[in-house]
Amino acid sequence: MASQWFSLTSQKLHLAKILLAQLEQPIEQAQINPKNTLQNEAVTQGVIELLLRARSTLMMMIAQHHQQKTSEPLTLEGLKTRIPYDTQDLEDLETLQRSRTSWWSHLEQLEKALTQPPVPKKTVSADNIIAVSAEDGADRSAESLQTTLAAMTDFARTVEDRHNEW
Repeated sequence: MASQWFSLTSQKLHLAKILLAQLEQPIEQAQINPKNTLQNEAVTQGVIELLLRARSTLMMMIAQHHQQKTSEPLTLEGLKTRIPYDTQDLEDLETLQRSRTSWWSHLEQLEKALTQPPVPKKTVSADNIIAVSAEDGADRSAESLQTTLAAMTDFARTVEDRHNEW
């Protein structure tokens, strides 16, 4: 039987998937109608928020699987203090946190981008026209969000299956 926390995590991920399908419209439509640009931004931020919420419920699910009854959202550090022994779940999460290409790191970048004001853009002048830099930051493309969503879904299923073996 699936845990209630797994069901809640799956629900958040499924809702993100539904929103993400709306985002995958041609760029040309957004350029023709500025309203589409605003809608795309709203959908993008909605997907990111659902993914962040799914990560929180995933942490709660892991805490519950290890008999740590808690109702407040947990960070990875908070989860490690609640589960003071070695577990595969914590080891997997720490590995994801260390990897710069993992879904965990992608969510960290997305969360940072959403919670901080945008960096002011430099004005173009004759003095700085040569210096060109690509905008760094979290990849908010539909493809990137889809990859993170799929990886999170797989991870949540793996954790749930691991604990259902008992």
